[in-house]
Amino acid sequence: TMGFSLWNIFKAGLLLTNALMILNRKRFLAKYGLDHVANMTVDPASRPLQVQLIGLLQAVQYLKVPVIGCNAITIIFELILGGT
Repeated sequence: TMGFSLWNIFKAGLLLTNALMILNRKRFLAKYGLDHVANMTVDPASRPLQVQLIGLLQAVQYLKVPVIGCNAITIIFELILGGT
């Protein structure tokens, strides 16, 4: 079973970050108005949660290289240590 440890919390966060990174801005996010704050159909001040989500999705795109490194380290550790 999956225990509650820092390593497993790290892996869960890495999986969520990977999931956010693969969302395509033009094909998927534009349908829901999450591609850019300037493309929102309403005043951004009236929807602060949506603005925060757009900011998160844009920030995650800058993490591509570090996430690739974390993925590689995670894979190596799981292969060496046997994983759980």
